[in-house]
Amino acid sequence: MFGRFIAFATFEVKRCRFSRLIHHPRVARWIHPRGFEPVVTRCLVDTDWDGPVWDVGSNVGNIAYEVAQRHKVFAFEPNLNLLYYLGYKLKDCPNATVVPCALTLDGKAMQCSIEPNFSLPNIGPMAATLSVDEALKKFGRPGVIKLDIEGGEYEVIKSSSLTGLKLLVEWHRAVPTSLDRWNIKNLDATHTLLTPK
Repeated sequence: MFGRFIAFATFEVKRCRFSRLIHHPRVARWIHPRGFEPVVTRCLVDTDWDGPVWDVGSNVGNIAYEVAQRHKVFAFEPNLNLLYYLGYKLKDCPNATVVPCALTLDGKAMQCSIEPNFSLPNIGPMAATLSVDEALKKFGRPGVIKLDIEGGEYEVIKSSSLTGLKLLVEWHRAVPTSLDRWNIKNLDATHTLLTPK
């Protein structure tokens, strides 16, 4: 509870030294000694993927930073408030590329958020997105895609272009028990690793 309060407070104090300090990789490791979402982080870092990791919904880059120590990572994040911290966290990571867009099924512009609290409605300006097809064309085939997109995962996985790819998904509603194109391995209560059938 206290950790969530500190995280929320640091988002609200934009670009101040305290909030940058909180998001420094060494401080993040102190706050989350086993890693932020440790099961997800360990799976992404410790697995030998056959391509780069796409961290879709990268937030402030806690997971992307850890992944970039071992793998090439593309960190997708459309939230205008979080992009500052994401860039700050990944500035010394040559394996990391920040993609300031959402990943969507259709690539249509969407209203983005300027709020750190994802439960609030998006009240920011319209933002560009990349469709799954556009992202694959631009960045090539990933070894795995981590999807943490606040409920948008149910729409994105409809893309036929994802067939044959591995996905690590955080489900924001019901966790599916079966999918036509993937085998499901539960990592914890809300995260699954999907491998092609």
